[in-house]
Amino acid sequence: MRGAPRQRPPPLWPRPNPRNCPKPTSSLANALSDPTDRNKTRPRSAGCGGFSFARGSGRYTEPVKELLMPAPMRPQAIVVVRFSYVADAGFKLSRSGLDGVRRTLYAPDRLARRFHLFEALALPSLAAQTDTDFTLALLVGDDFPPDARARLERLIAPLGDAHIVALPPYNNYKATKAAIEAVRRPEATHLMTIRLDDDDALGKDCIAAHKRIAPELAALGPADAPAVVCFNNGLFLEIDTGGSRLFGVIEKLPISVGTCMIAPADARPTVFSTDHRRLHTRWNCYTEALTPRFIRTVHRDNDSAANVSGERIDYTPAKLDAVLAQHFPFTRAALEALSA
Repeated sequence: MRGAPRQRPPPLWPRPNPRNCPKPTSSLANALSDPTDRNKTRPRSAGCGGFSFARGSGRYTEPVKELLMPAPMRPQAIVVVRFSYVADAGFKLSRSGLDGVRRTLYAPDRLARRFHLFEALALPSLAAQTDTDFTLALLVGDDFPPDARARLERLIAPLGDAHIVALPPYNNYKATKAAIEAVRRPEATHLMTIRLDDDDALGKDCIAAHKRIAPELAALGPADAPAVVCFNNGLFLEIDTGGSRLFGVIEKLPISVGTCMIAPADARPTVFSTDHRRLHTRWNCYTEALTPRFIRTVHRDNDSAANVSGERIDYTPAKLDAVLAQHFPFTRAALEALSA
């Protein structure tokens, strides 16, 4: 003989009717703004997909996910430029010893060439950024010639958040890391460290593109893991006494100009932590090959070889003019007239 049908136990949480759910009338943050006031906020039963709170005669309901949302990311974009910095390691020139490095880097004719290219390329490209909310850290030696330093200070003053960081001889990573820390904002949760040499240039929307792409890229990987963004489409400008040549490239490896690493503010790695050609072997890396965003110069003072790792594009003069007009604050005539 069959017994009475088994009774289903009541649910632990009552099933809410969406039609009867009250609409939120205040933010959860406001409801919990003063935990010391006992009469201000009292938790009630959960229902309608959220937590409910009683406050006076009102009722406050917010989705559960609001409690689980991570704190918003507040990245700081820091462009690091090394201007004739005397490093004790990390460059081919370092092999000549510190005295030899100083004699080479501080030679008046070489300094004049560096200022010429900095004022013609790097500085105008920074001033032309569509997003001007970035920090410039200009790294020099602590024995940098005083007149040259004063000139640099005058040149970068219009940028706003631009700083000269003078340091004794360190290796490349230690020096750039110290420069980054010197200009780091206390409210930044993440740092976007961006490489730029004093004789190269960024595309006009480089900073804006990094701010758009880098946080989303970082969110795709493991929590707090650094990530790298490279813009591999750009121009090479070969400068020599026989005339300058301007042509397009799409690199297959990360390039130094404008490459960015995003990482938590307290993390050790920066975009200078390894050779730029190997960044993609150590961290997640996004390469963008569609939009021209850099100009790299090739001339007698280059410390490293300027070889194209990918595809060379010989644009027509008309196409070069169009690329420059759309993406850079330069004309073809001005670039081809440069000397070094």
